[in-house]
Amino acid sequence: MKKAALRKEFLQKRKEADERWLIEKNALIAQNLEKFVLINHFKTLHTFLPQLGSREIHTSYIIESFRISFPTMRIAAPYIVPGTREMEHFLITPFTHLVINQWRIPEPDPLTSEKISTEEIDIVLVPLLAFDRKGYRVGYGGGYYDRFLPQTRPDCIKMGLSLFEEVYEIEDTNEFDIPLDMCITPERLYDFRS
Repeated sequence: MKKAALRKEFLQKRKEADERWLIEKNALIAQNLEKFVLINHFKTLHTFLPQLGSREIHTSYIIESFRISFPTMRIAAPYIVPGTREMEHFLITPFTHLVINQWRIPEPDPLTSEKISTEEIDIVLVPLLAFDRKGYRVGYGGGYYDRFLPQTRPDCIKMGLSLFEEVYEIEDTNEFDIPLDMCITPERLYDFRS
């Protein structure tokens, strides 16, 4: 299938999902991610923050549990520079003031938050709607992560989080699409590196 059709299909699937099902799947994704992080000792994890009312993965739940499980790990989130397709990256702590952008996505306030460079990031949690067996993903169409991910270190893990399992193939990928290294679902961990 092509990206537009997959985007429509998976937005609808998420919209129709039962609230209890969503809570259960989010908890399983968080558990699978925690097991992976536990054996990898990352210093800095970068995560997206879910759009308000979107039924995206509850990364706020992951952040709270990781603060307890991995107290020395730094957690960062993106800030979209207004009027551009660029993102800056700021640490988020229990004291970080979040502002809501025009897409209803919480972001660290750039005036009061500590900025970090992309070179400091060890793992990026990448938002998506669907992904295929080669690690290509269907995002929301803005291209922000396709610009950001090439700026990270070569050894930085690009990890998708998905409520649903893989699709066979995204037919209309192009040279600007950056494949994931891995993806975590409620059922398993996919590794596309080998």
